[in-house]
Amino acid sequence: MQKSLLLTIMLSILFGQFLSAQINATTKEGKEVLLNEDGTWKYIEKREVSSDELNLECSELISTETDKMTGRSTTAAKETLIISEDGGKTGFGIYALNGSRYTILSIQAAGAGSCIDDDDTINILFRDGSRLELTNNGKFNCDAKMTLFFGGTFGNKKDLKELSTKEIETMRVWTSKSYVEKDFSSDQSNKLMQTLKCLSEK
Repeated sequence: MQKSLLLTIMLSILFGQFLSAQINATTKEGKEVLLNEDGTWKYIEKREVSSDELNLECSELISTETDKMTGRSTTAAKETLIISEDGGKTGFGIYALNGSRYTILSIQAAGAGSCIDDDDTINILFRDGSRLELTNNGKFNCDAKMTLFFGGTFGNKKDLKELSTKEIETMRVWTSKSYVEKDFSSDQSNKLMQTLKCLSEK
């Protein structure tokens, strides 16, 4: 009798806490809302992440090297960002650098044929539900390489700002045969964001 009474009290407390808890939900349009116990709701504000919040120093992500023969300096990511769960058989290798007038993003796509046309695209879904489509600025190749230029005559500064301030959830890279699509972890997204932010400040 005492056991069943104790169990009833505990269940009542847990159920009461459950009812009074706020619930996160997502609309059909991909916007997040907070549902309150009284039936009201409000949108969850998504804010852009600043470079200070990513806890990564630029010196950890990029480096500048000077060619001793020409005297020209190149600033680039210290390493290629790998987005793959199977050791690189499918996924992306993403490398960022500053050219003489541009920020360049080079994306190697594995798992859907090796040829990329000069008008193939990249579709990006950000965690806040917004989307971005970018077109290959490089030439046709069968090295599975997509190249994006930001700045100079290519413009795209607004796109670069989005990539350096918003977390990527999913990226799809089209090839002449099909496409490669991968989800990004929060760490991977933040690393790419911070790398691009550091390069844009150079």
